[in-house]
Amino acid sequence: MLFYKYQKAGNLDFSMLRQGEVYFASAGELNDASECRPRFILKGSEELWQRLTQFILEHACFGSDYFQLDKKDEIHQILNLSVTIGRLLKKQAKNKDFGIESLGSAFRNALKSCGSEKLSPFLLHMTEHLTSNFIQEGLPQILLDEKYIASFALNATNPTMWGHYADAERGFVRVFGSEDGKVKVLSDINILRGTRPSKMGVADVTEIGIYKDEILALERVKYGKEVPKVNAFHRLIHRFSYTEAEDHYDVPLNLGGDAEKKKEHLVGLVKYSGWRYEKEVRAFFPAYDSLLPEVRTLRIGMENIKGLVFGPKMSLENRARAVLGCHLMKHSRASEIGAEYEFAFFEAQQAVDKFDFAIRPVGILSGQYFGRYLPLKPLSELDKTTISRLNAFAGQISGRE
Repeated sequence: MLFYKYQKAGNLDFSMLRQGEVYFASAGELNDASECRPRFILKGSEELWQRLTQFILEHACFGSDYFQLDKKDEIHQILNLSVTIGRLLKKQAKNKDFGIESLGSAFRNALKSCGSEKLSPFLLHMTEHLTSNFIQEGLPQILLDEKYIASFALNATNPTMWGHYADAERGFVRVFGSEDGKVKVLSDINILRGTRPSKMGVADVTEIGIYKDEILALERVKYGKEVPKVNAFHRLIHRFSYTEAEDHYDVPLNLGGDAEKKKEHLVGLVKYSGWRYEKEVRAFFPAYDSLLPEVRTLRIGMENIKGLVFGPKMSLENRARAVLGCHLMKHSRASEIGAEYEFAFFEAQQAVDKFDFAIRPVGILSGQYFGRYLPLKPLSELDKTTISRLNAFAGQISGRE
């Protein structure tokens, strides 16, 4: 498969071209305000509701300056409400998808019902205030699952894409290819989580670690009008409190079966239907921690880097910069490529009678650069076999094959 990256002709874009890099953006850095937005619901067993209640009450007690060590009795009174409040919440939720936006009011009502006879009026009021603040402000931060995304398109001839992402046709499109729907990425430091066959040489044994390289799947974006539902219990179970015995008998792992799976796997892969024209595929940075931007720029494997398409309105100077950037990339990463490696250049030409582009081959990257003479071997200097191969490649990019 071929996939593409539309880019402007800016200094940062040329720098990334020169290194063969792509940037993995956080949801907040993308141009859709609804990126990676799930619809959180709660659906689980009574035990999960009781543990959630305990989790909320613990944060209210231990996250407040009011509850100091000398208030152990009051803390004990509050935490003892976990079972009855959790049971009441489960009864209200029944076996339906309970929207987390309703948790605050439901929890307040359950707390008043169960705590009015157990707590003093002041303690009940204080607990209500603290739990409401945590549910409204603290819980959303805990549920946040940061994803870092590199976006590509499956179409290199879309006029809207050229307009939005390639500076109104003054930019360029990078051409990538994959035989198996995956792409290799590389970092200068060990930061990519992944798996490898065991170094011990034991068959069917896999090690888990953090590496400088990884193979990532390219996943197609789905388009629709509904955000994917996520059962929030699955993001909270590992944060609940457990006794040593419960940990020993893998209670946290087993509790996952008490919460129905929803569409967690689609978070980051569903966009509003109005974006359908992008025909997007995505790779996700293999990390489970918050990362600063400096480490989220990764090199693409040279085996996946195939060529570049000049925009119809790209200036001669910027074309020259692009060619030279590709030349520097090839030489700086020569150890990754063989003698048969070929990097092709194309140009997009506006169709005369419709809003479309034709893709015409220009030449291939050569090994020599002498000042004014760019390292680009034009079609006029290529043999018939190479020209035929480039024409066929141009047909693939155009979508004719």
